[in-house]
Amino acid sequence: MLDDFNERNPRWELRRDGVSRIIIQNSILRLCMGPAEALYYSNAEISDGSFDKLQWNGGKLLFKARFSGDGFPHYGSAGFGFWNHSMRIDLSYPIWFIYLRSVRRNYPLQGFFIQVGNKFAPIVLTRSIGIYKTLLTLFPFAAPIKILSTKPLMQGINLREWHTYGIDWSSGKAVFYIDDQEIADISVEYEGKARIDAWLDNAVFQPQRNDPSYVYRHITHENRREACLEIDWIKME
Repeated sequence: MLDDFNERNPRWELRRDGVSRIIIQNSILRLCMGPAEALYYSNAEISDGSFDKLQWNGGKLLFKARFSGDGFPHYGSAGFGFWNHSMRIDLSYPIWFIYLRSVRRNYPLQGFFIQVGNKFAPIVLTRSIGIYKTLLTLFPFAAPIKILSTKPLMQGINLREWHTYGIDWSSGKAVFYIDDQEIADISVEYEGKARIDAWLDNAVFQPQRNDPSYVYRHITHENRREACLEIDWIKME
């Protein structure tokens, strides 16, 4: 499967929330959000499955992508990869690249990461995570995440430039690549199916104590200018 976005492909489900745009122009897909108010969720997203229509349980997935817009780096999240379309803490299993940024300095994950299930490996850090890794090691019940390293894998990468991002998911592991360079090899404790997903929004996610739904909640942020995730092509091998 290869989509170079010369036109709208019916395989993709498009989702827009709040102040957002999805544009296909000049063979580029643009997922844009903002200006967005803090009290409301704004999101632009594409995917190829939901709940009982998930189709992938492995494969090599490639994106050529970059971030753009006067509002980037924005407050919220963005990313691309595989996801099993659940926000329940015990069920959610992403295998993807994810950007996270919050106004509050005490939000533990700020930068650009690899995420596999609840495991995070930093590619670029905008704030140190050393203290959080220490606290989670001493008190693992404090948050349902694991920080694999405090050292960024590619701190100098310019996320506004075009790069090819790859995920090779097979045989109980996921190997991650940027521009054909292998940067991480992480075990996968998931045998179900997933969808291809890419998004940009104004929220980071965290569990709330005693939440009756046991889910990651949207923590929405104010963004005064528009930020975009641009995708030149997506390829699944």
